[in-house]
Amino acid sequence: MDAEDRHAPADRAGALADRLLQDAIGALELYTVYLGERLGLYRALADGGPATSAELAGRTGTTERYVREWLEHHASSGLLEVDDPAADPLARRYRLPPEHVPVLADPDDVRYQAHKGVEIVRAGRPLPALVDAFRTGAAPPPLPWEPEGRAEFNRPLYLNLLGSRWLPAIPEVDRRLRGRPPARVADVACGTGWSSIAMAMADPSIAVDGFDLDPTWWPPRPSTRGRRTSPAGAVRGPRRRQPGPARPL
Repeated sequence: MDAEDRHAPADRAGALADRLLQDAIGALELYTVYLGERLGLYRALADGGPATSAELAGRTGTTERYVREWLEHHASSGLLEVDDPAADPLARRYRLPPEHVPVLADPDDVRYQAHKGVEIVRAGRPLPALVDAFRTGAAPPPLPWEPEGRAEFNRPLYLNLLGSRWLPAIPEVDRRLRGRPPARVADVACGTGWSSIAMAMADPSIAVDGFDLDPTWWPPRPSTRGRRTSPAGAVRGPRRRQPGPARPL
């Protein structure tokens, strides 16, 4: 069967087989992105510039042999560039292209997507328990946030858009936030607090109290490697409340 026949509309089996193959390739690549994000490999290349496998291992406290395999995979897939592919493996220098930095190494950029690797790995962790739940009808146990519960999914959107576009698009809210006396904001279900920080950054005169039921969410984890912080004292909390009857804030 040639390629034209294999992709003909009537060949739904062939089309589905191709689709699942591409899905598997994408998932496996995201596993390598997971390693780069969790181990700080992207950030080390962005901050320190091109490196050999030994240099990158030294920067990140990892093992050279494993780092070399990761670098070679990333170079072959186009996520990284290598100066001289013909050089000895230990002499090859790898670089993160400038165009890839906002996607892989800058969690404050709206184009940042390295968290997708973390998400797909995290999504797979409860699958064995979910299989049992299908059979028994019980609920799978909640997945602990550590070590991979993250703020990155919404963090760049909040930092770049919440105060500059989203809140100004609600005239009544925007007027109060910019009015006097300075507003005091209750950020309910604030999670790791990036929405609270974003509001305080947009208008340093306001005070933001964050509220969340989960005490493990605050403060934003060092692993988010943030370079932005809120104005001193502008974010108070988030406050943590245990589950129970709702009470006025």
